[in-house]
Amino acid sequence: MTKKSAEILAPAGSIEQLVTAVNNGCDSVYLGLDAFNARMKAPNFTLENIGEWIDFCHLFGVKVYVAINTSLKNNEFEIACNMLKEVYRRNADGVILTDTALIYMASRLPKPFEIVASTQLNVHDRFGAEFVKELGATTVVCARECSMNDIRDIASTGIKTECFIHGATCVCQSGQCLFSSLVGGNSGNRGLCAQPCRKKYVANNGATGYLLSARDLCGMDIAENLSQSGASVFKIEGRNRRAEYAGATSRIYKKLFENAFEYDTADMEMLEEMYNRSNGKLSYLNGDNADIVETKTQNHIGVAVGYVKGKGFVANRPVAKGDGLKVLHDGREVCGGVANESGSGFIRADFSSKVQNGMEVRRTTSIELCNEINSARRTLTVDLAFYAYPDKKATLKARHGDVQVEYTSDFIVQSATNKPTSTAEIVEQLQKTGNSHHTISDIDMDLGDIFLAKSQINAMRRGALQLLDEEIIKQYNGRLNRSFVFDDALKPKFQETTQRKYGVSVVCRTEEQLQKASSVNGYAVYKPSLINSESLAIAQKHVAFVDIPSFADGEYLAELLSNIPVGIVCHNVGHVQLARKSGVPYIAGSGLNLYNDKIVQCFSDAVSFVYSLELTLSEIAKFRNQSGLIYADGELTLMKLVHCPYKLIYACDCENCKANVQLKYTDEQGNEFFIKRRRDKRCTFELVNGKKLSVCSKLNFAGNYLVDFDEKVIAHYTALNNKTIDGYTETKPFTKGRLYDKVN
Repeated sequence: MTKKSAEILAPAGSIEQLVTAVNNGCDSVYLGLDAFNARMKAPNFTLENIGEWIDFCHLFGVKVYVAINTSLKNNEFEIACNMLKEVYRRNADGVILTDTALIYMASRLPKPFEIVASTQLNVHDRFGAEFVKELGATTVVCARECSMNDIRDIASTGIKTECFIHGATCVCQSGQCLFSSLVGGNSGNRGLCAQPCRKKYVANNGATGYLLSARDLCGMDIAENLSQSGASVFKIEGRNRRAEYAGATSRIYKKLFENAFEYDTADMEMLEEMYNRSNGKLSYLNGDNADIVETKTQNHIGVAVGYVKGKGFVANRPVAKGDGLKVLHDGREVCGGVANESGSGFIRADFSSKVQNGMEVRRTTSIELCNEINSARRTLTVDLAFYAYPDKKATLKARHGDVQVEYTSDFIVQSATNKPTSTAEIVEQLQKTGNSHHTISDIDMDLGDIFLAKSQINAMRRGALQLLDEEIIKQYNGRLNRSFVFDDALKPKFQETTQRKYGVSVVCRTEEQLQKASSVNGYAVYKPSLINSESLAIAQKHVAFVDIPSFADGEYLAELLSNIPVGIVCHNVGHVQLARKSGVPYIAGSGLNLYNDKIVQCFSDAVSFVYSLELTLSEIAKFRNQSGLIYADGELTLMKLVHCPYKLIYACDCENCKANVQLKYTDEQGNEFFIKRRRDKRCTFELVNGKKLSVCSKLNFAGNYLVDFDEKVIAHYTALNNKTIDGYTETKPFTKGRLYDKVN
């Protein structure tokens, strides 16, 4: 096997995590500041300290990407632009962005500067890659649910391709999750996901467990295929995890690529000890996704070390006092624990709950392994040349690679009156780099008959190495050429105010509903369960827009549209690109999560757009563009699923498909969620809230509304636009969504 070029991109959610990742061999890190990053619960960095840590990384040739990757409200956009300017000034190598308008703004900055389109943009085919490339992105992060073929398709566009290789995954399609925000107000799109997907659920056939909790990804067995598919940046997820996790994963994946994808059992066990949520290679990368969910456990389960016996456990491998433990029974978590002594055989332990003999004991924290990872030091190999003659200042040259500096002493060298200072004595002091990040490789020397105190030699060593570090950083940052003087290039310019339209647009699921909705004065949207030539023909007949599943097959759709050109509702940037290339009109749908006026301008060729479902009515009222659609009544899709829930719950296969059976999940509080299938060339599913969205009892002003088909609801909003109060109220259980309650 041949060695593949790869960039190992490590998480840096804290200073400790950054340092540990760098010391263990990563090629780059990604981090966030104290605003606008998708991991707001991590310690993160600030504009005050980020320059220092960028310099630290650059000393070792490690790149730094700053994530500004949350949805931005109108009053936040200019602040985010200023943050972008500041990280550019502070010599960040690039930024990771979600907002398409911010991508365009960033692309106007002089290069070299990497503009990375976030996985939140749901790029899973060449159409999405082309969109972000034309917008100005230099790199795209593939949607997590991409198959190898999808990644190959993206890389074929010529854009630099990044994919996840290790860490947490989600059952929801990238960038399409509203679960946390709509049910609890904490938006994952704004870095505050409360992870309702990690809770326990019960299916209506009695199946129970963590039915929406995805396994972690472990890419050890698929790294070569990912590389051959065209990916060149390999991202380790985990900014909220401990520092040792970033160090261990950086070390193992760097080693994997350097060793031509060969690894041993110890490498895999190190990954599992650091964090193991039933780690798997996840077969969706090969076009399947049946095994993504792990129903029995939701958190780190470590590695097996023995079984419970009495007031401790029998260890079948050495453990250390203080090691963290977890007890499982039949694969399900019972409790945690800690080892009270070191060794193997019988080990006394404290468990946090009652346990029984024979239960499995797993280690979730290894004191020895954590110490090993934390003690790693990345060093610079330095050659020295020392010159000292009587009655002159001494000089010490230090060289690392192509960078060389010369340090001159602040003292005059004395002649030796008795025994001169020997070469060996000077070498001994110059090699004392202690716990620093320098390794002295070679020392040349030219000496007269001199005397030097040890303190003088040590001071010169410290001075020369500090000067060398400064020069390495200076040369790295100099290549970035950040002498650009900011003018108005990044000052957001908003379009003129566009007045609100008054109309009622309707989402229909059958042809009969389309026929009944033909008299509305808005748009007709057709959302069939199956996207094929027949459903497109129905939409064309009724002059309706076809709602496209967000993970639909772009090539399949392109062929359909070439034969039956019909308007489409787009829920990701790839399908916008598809509409543009196919020459069909489109509506920018809710999946695009249109949060501000600037991002709306990126889709100015759309016939209409849907305001983000995470915005309140008061926030929508502050848009300069008031022509968008407000989704006011109907089903709330919380997640768009990348796995088949029917295979999970019924253990069926495609030949014995159970999707005609109504599938419902219920959480521990009694809230109900329904599974609905959508098909094009492949199946995808939507997790729909058990309570519909409705604000008819509270909303009392005319507007441009989008509603699901319901004749009474359509009549109500039509009357409202005609300034008539009809007294209609919703009788079914409902929620107001976020229309009156801000998300965090």
